[in-house]
Amino acid sequence: MGKTVAFGVVPASSASDQHALDHLTGYLSEALGRRVVGVQTESYSGLVSALERGKLQFAWMPPVLLVLAQERLALQPLCAAVREDRLDYKAVLFVHEGSPLRALAELKGRTVAWVDRTSAAGYLYPRLHLASRGIDPDGHFGAELLLGSHAEVVRAVHDGRADVGATYAIQPAVGSPVQRAGFLEVPTARPMRVIEWTPAIPNDLIVAHGLIERSLQQDFGQAMRDLCGTGVGKSLAHQLFHADDFTHYTPEMMAPLVRLVDVARGNGFLPFL
Repeated sequence: MGKTVAFGVVPASSASDQHALDHLTGYLSEALGRRVVGVQTESYSGLVSALERGKLQFAWMPPVLLVLAQERLALQPLCAAVREDRLDYKAVLFVHEGSPLRALAELKGRTVAWVDRTSAAGYLYPRLHLASRGIDPDGHFGAELLLGSHAEVVRAVHDGRADVGATYAIQPAVGSPVQRAGFLEVPTARPMRVIEWTPAIPNDLIVAHGLIERSLQQDFGQAMRDLCGTGVGKSLAHQLFHADDFTHYTPEMMAPLVRLVDVARGNGFLPFL
Protein backbone atom coordinates (compact mmCIF):
# COMPACT_ATOMS: atom_id res chain seq x y z
CA MET A 1 0.00 0.00 0.00
CA GLY A 2 1.06 3.61 -0.56
CA LYS A 3 1.59 6.31 2.03
CA THR A 4 -1.14 6.66 4.67
CA VAL A 5 -3.52 9.59 4.23
CA ALA A 6 -5.97 11.09 6.73
CA PHE A 7 -9.61 12.08 6.14
CA GLY A 8 -11.06 14.59 8.59
CA VAL A 9 -14.64 15.23 9.67
CA VAL A 10 -16.44 17.18 12.35
CA PRO A 11 -18.89 14.80 14.08
CA ALA A 12 -22.44 15.27 12.84
CA SER A 13 -24.08 13.66 15.87
CA SER A 14 -21.83 12.08 18.48
CA ALA A 15 -18.59 10.27 19.19
CA SER A 16 -20.28 7.04 18.06
CA ASP A 17 -19.71 8.31 14.51
CA GLN A 18 -16.13 7.06 14.86
CA HIS A 19 -17.39 3.50 14.28
CA ALA A 20 -18.99 4.52 10.98
CA LEU A 21 -15.91 6.57 10.05
CA ASP A 22 -13.73 3.50 10.59
CA HIS A 23 -15.96 1.53 8.20
CA LEU A 24 -15.76 4.32 5.63
CA THR A 25 -11.98 4.58 5.80
CA GLY A 26 -11.77 0.79 5.46
CA TYR A 27 -13.73 1.07 2.21
CA LEU A 28 -11.56 3.98 1.03
CA SER A 29 -8.37 2.09 1.88
CA GLU A 30 -9.46 -0.80 -0.30
CA ALA A 31 -10.59 1.47 -3.14
CA LEU A 32 -7.38 3.54 -3.14
CA GLY A 33 -4.89 0.79 -2.42
CA ARG A 34 -3.43 2.71 0.51
CA ARG A 35 -4.31 3.12 4.17
CA VAL A 36 -6.83 5.85 4.95
CA VAL A 37 -7.37 6.86 8.59
CA GLY A 38 -10.32 8.83 9.89
CA VAL A 39 -9.89 11.84 12.17
CA GLN A 40 -12.65 13.65 14.05
CA THR A 41 -11.82 17.25 14.98
CA GLU A 42 -13.65 19.12 17.71
CA SER A 43 -14.54 22.11 15.55
CA TYR A 44 -14.50 23.43 11.99
CA SER A 45 -11.59 25.69 12.87
CA GLY A 46 -9.74 22.61 14.11
CA LEU A 47 -10.41 20.92 10.77
CA VAL A 48 -8.77 23.78 8.85
CA SER A 49 -5.88 23.91 11.30
CA ALA A 50 -5.22 20.18 10.79
CA LEU A 51 -5.19 20.68 7.02
CA GLU A 52 -2.77 23.61 7.38
CA ARG A 53 -0.41 21.55 9.53
CA GLY A 54 -0.46 18.61 7.12
CA LYS A 55 -2.31 16.37 9.58
CA LEU A 56 -5.14 15.86 7.07
CA GLN A 57 -5.04 15.31 3.33
CA PHE A 58 -8.82 15.11 2.76
CA ALA A 59 -11.79 16.53 4.62
CA TRP A 60 -15.55 16.99 4.68
CA MET A 61 -16.53 20.60 5.21
CA PRO A 62 -19.37 23.09 4.83
CA PRO A 63 -19.20 25.49 1.87
CA VAL A 64 -18.64 28.70 3.85
CA LEU A 65 -15.64 27.14 5.55
CA LEU A 66 -14.21 26.18 2.15
CA VAL A 67 -14.55 29.73 0.83
CA LEU A 68 -12.84 31.18 3.90
CA ALA A 69 -10.13 28.52 4.12
CA GLN A 70 -9.19 28.86 0.45
CA GLU A 71 -7.99 32.39 1.18
CA ARG A 72 -4.97 30.99 3.03
CA LEU A 73 -4.85 27.31 2.10
CA ALA A 74 -4.85 25.48 -1.24
CA LEU A 75 -7.93 23.24 -1.26
CA GLN A 76 -9.50 21.33 -4.15
CA PRO A 77 -13.23 20.46 -3.94
CA LEU A 78 -13.80 16.91 -5.18
CA CYS A 79 -17.50 16.20 -4.86
CA ALA A 80 -20.70 17.53 -3.33
CA ALA A 81 -23.30 15.83 -1.19
CA VAL A 82 -26.73 15.11 -2.70
CA ARG A 83 -29.77 15.21 -0.40
CA GLU A 84 -33.34 14.58 -1.54
CA ASP A 85 -32.06 14.93 -5.15
CA ARG A 86 -30.83 18.45 -4.33
CA LEU A 87 -27.42 20.12 -4.23
CA ASP A 88 -28.56 22.78 -1.78
CA TYR A 89 -30.59 23.17 1.41
CA LYS A 90 -31.67 25.94 3.76
CA ALA A 91 -31.05 27.04 7.31
CA VAL A 92 -33.88 27.49 9.76
CA LEU A 93 -34.51 29.09 13.11
CA PHE A 94 -36.67 26.69 15.09
CA VAL A 95 -38.40 26.37 18.45
CA HIS A 96 -40.15 23.49 20.19
CA GLU A 97 -43.78 23.05 19.22
CA GLY A 98 -45.10 24.37 22.54
CA SER A 99 -43.15 27.64 22.35
CA PRO A 100 -45.16 30.88 22.10
CA LEU A 101 -42.48 32.34 19.77
CA ARG A 102 -43.61 32.70 16.16
CA ALA A 103 -41.75 35.64 14.61
CA LEU A 104 -38.24 37.07 14.40
CA ALA A 105 -39.22 40.16 16.39
CA GLU A 106 -40.27 37.93 19.29
CA LEU A 107 -36.74 36.56 19.56
CA LYS A 108 -35.51 39.88 20.99
CA GLY A 109 -33.66 39.20 24.25
CA ARG A 110 -34.07 35.41 23.96
CA THR A 111 -31.35 32.75 24.16
CA VAL A 112 -30.27 31.32 20.81
CA ALA A 113 -28.25 28.13 20.22
CA TRP A 114 -25.74 28.15 17.34
CA VAL A 115 -23.50 25.36 16.07
CA ASP A 116 -20.18 27.08 15.27
CA ARG A 117 -19.14 30.47 13.93
CA THR A 118 -18.12 28.86 10.61
CA SER A 119 -21.25 26.69 10.26
CA ALA A 120 -23.35 27.80 7.28
CA ALA A 121 -26.76 26.60 8.52
CA GLY A 122 -25.88 26.69 12.19
CA TYR A 123 -24.66 30.28 12.35
CA LEU A 124 -23.71 32.29 9.26
CA TYR A 125 -26.76 32.10 7.04
CA PRO A 126 -29.31 32.72 9.81
CA ARG A 127 -27.34 35.78 10.96
CA LEU A 128 -26.99 37.11 7.42
CA HIS A 129 -30.72 36.57 6.96
CA LEU A 130 -31.48 38.54 10.13
CA ALA A 131 -29.28 41.37 8.88
CA SER A 132 -31.13 41.37 5.54
CA ARG A 133 -34.36 41.81 7.48
CA GLY A 134 -32.96 44.85 9.28
CA ILE A 135 -32.20 43.01 12.53
CA ASP A 136 -28.74 43.38 14.09
CA PRO A 137 -27.62 39.78 14.74
CA ASP A 138 -25.15 40.94 17.39
CA GLY A 139 -27.69 42.80 19.50
CA HIS A 140 -30.97 40.98 18.99
CA PHE A 141 -30.50 38.05 21.37
CA GLY A 142 -30.12 38.09 25.11
CA ALA A 143 -27.60 35.22 25.12
CA GLU A 144 -25.87 33.15 22.46
CA LEU A 145 -24.66 29.56 22.92
CA LEU A 146 -22.05 27.95 20.66
CA LEU A 147 -22.54 24.21 21.08
CA GLY A 148 -20.37 22.58 18.39
CA SER A 149 -22.91 20.36 16.61
CA HIS A 150 -26.44 20.45 15.21
CA ALA A 151 -27.42 17.67 17.59
CA GLU A 152 -26.42 19.72 20.63
CA VAL A 153 -28.35 22.72 19.32
CA VAL A 154 -31.48 20.56 19.06
CA ARG A 155 -30.96 19.18 22.55
CA ALA A 156 -30.54 22.69 23.96
CA VAL A 157 -33.90 23.77 22.51
CA HIS A 158 -35.49 20.54 23.69
CA ASP A 159 -34.11 20.92 27.23
CA GLY A 160 -35.03 24.59 27.51
CA ARG A 161 -31.45 25.85 27.69
CA ALA A 162 -32.17 27.83 24.51
CA ASP A 163 -35.39 29.44 23.31
CA VAL A 164 -34.48 29.08 19.63
CA GLY A 165 -31.90 27.19 17.62
CA ALA A 166 -30.36 27.22 14.15
CA THR A 167 -29.93 24.13 11.98
CA TYR A 168 -30.31 22.81 8.43
CA ALA A 169 -33.54 21.73 6.74
CA ILE A 170 -34.95 20.57 3.40
CA GLN A 171 -38.51 21.34 2.36
CA PRO A 172 -39.46 20.11 -1.16
CA ALA A 173 -42.03 22.88 -1.66
CA VAL A 174 -43.37 25.81 0.33
CA GLY A 175 -46.02 24.54 2.73
CA SER A 176 -44.98 20.89 2.38
CA PRO A 177 -43.65 18.86 5.34
CA VAL A 178 -39.97 19.18 6.21
CA GLN A 179 -38.27 16.02 4.93
CA ARG A 180 -34.86 16.40 6.54
CA ALA A 181 -33.61 18.67 9.31
CA GLY A 182 -31.24 18.73 12.23
CA PHE A 183 -34.18 18.41 14.62
CA LEU A 184 -35.45 15.31 12.81
CA GLU A 185 -32.12 13.51 13.19
CA VAL A 186 -32.13 13.67 17.00
CA PRO A 187 -34.81 11.78 18.95
CA THR A 188 -36.63 14.23 21.20
CA ALA A 189 -39.65 14.15 23.48
CA ARG A 190 -41.34 17.01 21.64
CA PRO A 191 -41.67 18.07 17.99
CA MET A 192 -39.99 21.21 16.68
CA ARG A 193 -41.45 24.07 14.63
CA VAL A 194 -39.69 26.30 12.07
CA ILE A 195 -40.25 30.02 12.50
CA GLU A 196 -37.90 31.29 9.76
CA TRP A 197 -36.22 29.96 6.58
CA THR A 198 -33.07 31.37 4.93
CA PRO A 199 -32.12 31.46 1.23
CA ALA A 200 -30.60 28.28 -0.27
CA ILE A 201 -27.12 27.09 0.78
CA PRO A 202 -24.83 24.81 -1.29
CA ASN A 203 -24.44 21.30 0.15
CA ASP A 204 -21.32 20.14 2.01
CA LEU A 205 -18.23 19.10 0.09
CA ILE A 206 -15.44 16.55 0.13
CA VAL A 207 -12.16 18.41 -0.43
CA ALA A 208 -8.48 17.57 -0.88
CA HIS A 209 -5.40 19.48 0.17
CA GLY A 210 -4.17 21.16 -2.99
CA LEU A 211 -0.66 19.74 -2.61
CA ILE A 212 -1.88 16.13 -2.86
CA GLU A 213 -1.05 14.57 -6.23
CA ARG A 214 -3.79 15.01 -8.80
CA SER A 215 -4.24 11.27 -9.43
CA LEU A 216 -4.93 10.61 -5.73
CA GLN A 217 -7.40 13.51 -5.62
CA GLN A 218 -9.25 12.04 -8.59
CA ASP A 219 -9.25 8.51 -7.13
CA PHE A 220 -10.52 9.75 -3.75
CA GLY A 221 -13.31 11.75 -5.37
CA GLN A 222 -14.34 8.77 -7.49
CA ALA A 223 -14.36 6.47 -4.45
CA MET A 224 -16.70 8.87 -2.62
CA ARG A 225 -18.98 9.10 -5.67
CA ASP A 226 -19.08 5.29 -5.80
CA LEU A 227 -19.78 4.94 -2.07
CA CYS A 228 -23.56 4.86 -2.31
CA GLY A 229 -23.56 2.04 -4.84
CA THR A 230 -24.22 -0.43 -2.02
CA GLY A 231 -26.64 -0.52 0.89
CA VAL A 232 -23.79 -0.40 3.39
CA GLY A 233 -22.28 2.60 1.62
CA LYS A 234 -25.60 4.43 1.62
CA SER A 235 -25.93 3.81 5.34
CA LEU A 236 -22.44 5.19 6.01
CA ALA A 237 -23.10 8.28 3.87
CA HIS A 238 -26.29 9.00 5.76
CA GLN A 239 -24.84 8.43 9.22
CA LEU A 240 -21.69 10.47 8.68
CA PHE A 241 -22.81 13.16 6.24
CA HIS A 242 -26.64 12.96 6.15
CA ALA A 243 -26.14 12.47 2.40
CA ASP A 244 -28.00 10.28 -0.09
CA ASP A 245 -25.15 10.34 -2.63
CA PHE A 246 -22.15 12.34 -3.87
CA THR A 247 -21.76 14.00 -7.27
CA HIS A 248 -19.07 15.85 -9.24
CA TYR A 249 -18.22 19.33 -7.99
CA THR A 250 -18.47 22.29 -10.36
CA PRO A 251 -17.39 25.89 -9.58
CA GLU A 252 -20.91 27.12 -10.43
CA MET A 253 -22.15 25.48 -7.22
CA MET A 254 -20.19 27.95 -5.10
CA ALA A 255 -20.43 31.16 -7.13
CA PRO A 256 -23.47 32.65 -5.30
CA LEU A 257 -21.88 31.84 -1.94
CA VAL A 258 -18.60 33.49 -2.89
CA ARG A 259 -20.51 36.68 -3.72
CA LEU A 260 -22.46 36.46 -0.44
CA VAL A 261 -19.26 36.07 1.58
CA ASP A 262 -17.80 39.15 -0.12
CA VAL A 263 -20.89 41.20 0.76
CA ALA A 264 -21.01 39.82 4.31
CA ARG A 265 -17.37 40.66 4.91
CA GLY A 266 -17.86 44.15 3.53
CA ASN A 267 -20.73 44.68 5.99
CA GLY A 268 -18.76 43.33 8.95
CA PHE A 269 -21.03 40.34 9.54
CA LEU A 270 -18.54 37.58 8.81
CA PRO A 271 -16.27 36.20 11.54
CA PHE A 272 -12.72 35.37 10.60
CA LEU A 273 -11.21 31.94 11.26
